[in-house]
Amino acid sequence: MINAYLSVETHDEHPGLVRILLTATSPVTSANAEPSPHVHYVARFNDAEAALMHTHELLRRRLLDIDAHLYRTDLVTAIAALESLDLRHHRVYLDPQTASRYDDDIRRATADLIARRQRREKLFQTMGFVGIVLLLLNLFTFSLA
Repeated sequence: MINAYLSVETHDEHPGLVRILLTATSPVTSANAEPSPHVHYVARFNDAEAALMHTHELLRRRLLDIDAHLYRTDLVTAIAALESLDLRHHRVYLDPQTASRYDDDIRRATADLIARRQRREKLFQTMGFVGIVLLLLNLFTFSLA
């Protein structure tokens, strides 16, 4: 378990691709760097390796290159995937242009991903309760016989 930063960046030469980077220190934002690659979002996670794994799970169908952490997805989906993780984290940086352009979309996509995860967890809990009830009924019927 390592404290580290996950960032979402794009490159002008690769439109439609997003890179998710894991770094020990906060990456240089666009205010201090050249325009490409452009860092749009940075979050600090207490367990960054788990966060990267869960992000990959959310974006796995969009994976282009596992070694380079490249995904064929839009910026909103990538940022929402990181924001929706149920791990201790806080947003360090969101590019002002990205925020002004996509803030509502990011919030909506994040809420959708959280709701989807909660529905899946509720389904598994319900299946577990049904299994326990069936086991208890089975035990009760065999103990009477």
